[in-house]
Amino acid sequence: MLPNVAIIYLSYNTRKYLPDVFDSLEKLNYPKEKCEIVVVDNDSKDESVEWLHQKQGITFFPSGENLGFAEGNNLGIKHALLGGAEYVYLLNGDAKLHPDALMEAVKIAEQDRTIGSVQSRIMLWKFPEIVNVTGGMVHFLGFGFARDNGKTWNRIKDQYVDGEEITYSSGAAVLFRSSVLKHVGLLDPFLFLYHEDLELGWRIWLSGFKNVLSLKSIAYHDYEFKRSIKKFYWMERNRILVHVSHLRWWSLALLSPFLLCTEIGLLVFAVKGGWIKEKLLVYRDLLSPRTWMYVMRKRRESRALRRVEDRDIVKRWTGAIEHQETDSLAVRYVINPLLSGMWMVLKGLIR
Repeated sequence: MLPNVAIIYLSYNTRKYLPDVFDSLEKLNYPKEKCEIVVVDNDSKDESVEWLHQKQGITFFPSGENLGFAEGNNLGIKHALLGGAEYVYLLNGDAKLHPDALMEAVKIAEQDRTIGSVQSRIMLWKFPEIVNVTGGMVHFLGFGFARDNGKTWNRIKDQYVDGEEITYSSGAAVLFRSSVLKHVGLLDPFLFLYHEDLELGWRIWLSGFKNVLSLKSIAYHDYEFKRSIKKFYWMERNRILVHVSHLRWWSLALLSPFLLCTEIGLLVFAVKGGWIKEKLLVYRDLLSPRTWMYVMRKRRESRALRRVEDRDIVKRWTGAIEHQETDSLAVRYVINPLLSGMWMVLKGLIR
């Protein structure tokens, strides 16, 4: 018998996507009586709420304010868990599903009770032969990025095995086991935007569960990298918070010289890019008593969850920067070889 699943669709000014998204949800080959569609709207201003109010067959939560990615999804997840859903599937507002997507993700999860999340293979909506993400990657300096973004699927498909383990699952299209979420907790609202899926994936690994990829579960994401100042602020703040929340002190001490050098480079980059004010705001936030109270609480929670050591976690990390938006000759032939060499040495020292 198939398990009960709740699809959590987070809407924020997604009016142009809604017809196609819900058409894809209606075509899913998963039994309707086993699947609840839960929609959370983060205070859209583009008539999304009006459209969704008229939609039949969904559970709709208009939040009345922008709760961010984490808390917006959490609103739907909490409803699903209270309703007895055995799995929750998160779907971005600008993403749609292949008819087999949910069934294939559930099939993978049902094969192994230690699987905490199943990442769908996410392709580009407008160019469905091009990959958006086959799993999240973590750089040892804290950066998270999408593996294989921009690559043609036919060129890389033989590299992967259905159900293989990945570092973390992208929140754009992912199935979570409810019992694991109850154990490790939901998305962290303190992070608000960016790295929330990375941080949750880290907690899943720490607890002894797995993040895996389903090749046959396919989603289509209207993804486009946007260089916004606000985005740099949240990404910079949160990458540091995740590291200091979960790594043991010895690991942080080993990485600290490299993290410091990175900060110097990023300050130069921020000046040239016109977002030095936001970078300085990151430091102000990180030094605030509120943030350090948060970090101490997270470290206590991390210790309570921990079933594996840092050396097992960092095996999945990388020393190379592989995001296509940062690709250049300097990155490819100078920075990446240098960082990868450093990481090979450091990784052996982490216990």
